[in-house]
Amino acid sequence: MLYVSLLHLPRGRPCWRHLDPYQAHQLAWKAFPGIPRNGGARPFLFSLDERGSHHSLLVQSTRAPDWGFLDGTARMQTKCFDPQRIPADTPLRFFLRANPTVDRKGFRDGKKRRVAVGINPELAFRRMGRPGDTPTTPEAIAAWREAELRGWLERQGERRGFAVEACAPGPIVARRIVRTERGRPRGKAMTFHEVEFTGTLRITDRDAFTRTLREGLGRGRAFGYGLLMVRPA
Repeated sequence: MLYVSLLHLPRGRPCWRHLDPYQAHQLAWKAFPGIPRNGGARPFLFSLDERGSHHSLLVQSTRAPDWGFLDGTARMQTKCFDPQRIPADTPLRFFLRANPTVDRKGFRDGKKRRVAVGINPELAFRRMGRPGDTPTTPEAIAAWREAELRGWLERQGERRGFAVEACAPGPIVARRIVRTERGRPRGKAMTFHEVEFTGTLRITDRDAFTRTLREGLGRGRAFGYGLLMVRPA
């Protein structure tokens, strides 16, 4: 069983005025008392939408959350569903906010590094030994970027129990997130390359797909990425 909570947090409250993904992660943890944060398995995934007059925080968890610590200015609703009962023989609409990355070779020191998918085509084609094929026009670069992002999601699906039937990746947005403690920055800023995917998929492996819903996709899940949301098409 999975639990899905949708929270609307008004920006007028000082504590939520500048809510970012790191702070949202800390807020979600409060709904699961008794689970150690250091070394314990995180029982939830989340996605934060900062657009509009309020923050919309979607939290999906493997155990029932306790939102009793929220004050009356927050609006919240929680539902539960059994992922094993999602129909496997019909297409499902999906939404995914992800931080797509791959490990690439070709650096001068000979080491592999994690790089964002769909950025810097010049470097990507040089590493593939095909510098002459590098797209140069805005249209060609956009087509290459879309193909790279779709390919990343299709490869995820091959391992994670689903097949992508249609996919429309949004633009790549570089986001800098800083860990904070008591309102003060802690450590260096981290850069994530955020992409919103929408489209349709079909389940190919029920157990693997259930694990995907529970565990999420890609990197940066502690910062609001990787939550795959589905509904009947």
